[in-house]
Amino acid sequence: LIVFFPKDAIVLQNKDEVMIPLLLNELPTAKEFKDAITSLSPEQRRFAESFRGMQLESSVFGVCVVQLKPQLEVLLGLPSDALTKEIRLTQ
Repeated sequence: LIVFFPKDAIVLQNKDEVMIPLLLNELPTAKEFKDAITSLSPEQRRFAESFRGMQLESSVFGVCVVQLKPQLEVLLGLPSDALTKEIRLTQ
């Protein structure tokens, strides 16, 4: 079971755009990491494992798109596309 707890979020509407710079540093595989720390002292190994844990903890990027208009129409009991005319008039 994987649980995702988002740290940050942004809401965009209509033609809003956002540029998100991503750091694309490749992390070593579990085996590569284990092989790399075998020769370290216990203190260095604990530090390296702690640092890797922090890297893995914050290395996931997710995108969730929620179409609000259809959900609002269902919630309000309106026919499909009933809000389209209203949205065009207000924007």
